[in-house]
Amino acid sequence: MRKLTALFVFLLALVTAFAQLIQPGSTFTRQWETGPGLKIPESVLYDSATGIIYVSNIEGKPAAKDSTGFIATLSVDGAILNAGWVKGLDAPKGMGILNNHLFVSNIDEVVEIDIPTASIIKRHKVEGSQFLNDIAIDPKTGMIFITDSGTGQVYVLLNGVVSPWLQGPMFKGANGLFLLGNLLYIGTANSILQANITSGEVIVSIAGTGAVDGLFVNSQGKYIFSDFNGSVYLSGMKRKPELLLNTTTKKENAADFGVIVSKNMILIPTFGNNKIVCYTTPLIN
Repeated sequence: MRKLTALFVFLLALVTAFAQLIQPGSTFTRQWETGPGLKIPESVLYDSATGIIYVSNIEGKPAAKDSTGFIATLSVDGAILNAGWVKGLDAPKGMGILNNHLFVSNIDEVVEIDIPTASIIKRHKVEGSQFLNDIAIDPKTGMIFITDSGTGQVYVLLNGVVSPWLQGPMFKGANGLFLLGNLLYIGTANSILQANITSGEVIVSIAGTGAVDGLFVNSQGKYIFSDFNGSVYLSGMKRKPELLLNTTTKKENAADFGVIVSKNMILIPTFGNNKIVCYTTPLIN
């Protein structure tokens, strides 16, 4: 009986410790935030080759063709290196890098930027699109995946040609993307899907998520995602999401965040709050 009681106490302690671990904010340590210069930052991308952080800034309405959008660059300590690194965009959102070119979604086109010269070299029109959002790139094949939250589908840009790739009711509100190996994870209006980029097979990884904006999946099967409003969640395949961070009361949104895996950093664009906030968390690895 004593052994059973001791075992019960031990298990209760483990459950209590785990519950404390996932209290909102308990695993996130705020490191820095950017100063003035950003205007409605929507997406963050870290370039491990150069150590530069790219930030897409809408500066206007998210679907307005007003040419006020821009890309800013930051250092890993949060200093704004060049607030107007590339200007003349409309409402830039998701980004990806391939062969020293930065690809940026821009309402109904994908803008291709030459990184060394910081110049726009091509605009890839996406016919039929309404609200292009996130981007993920497979460096092995050169496939560039783009979500359209307006029409609820995923396009692929390959060798300069844009084609519809995935569409249907399950892709409603398609937004956040993350590629890990041969699997493309797709955040939608209420789920995270998993698509095999070779076969095109799609399954539901996590249901009932609410709208997914930023999305990251590590090699251990941990999913970290944001809902834009200011909440960040942790989950695993077929698991109920657990709240990690909630900044809604501070009026800080949590849009399409970026990660620096080697530094355990998550870089959250606060959208209307006009800054990037950096947290460290052991959950990245």
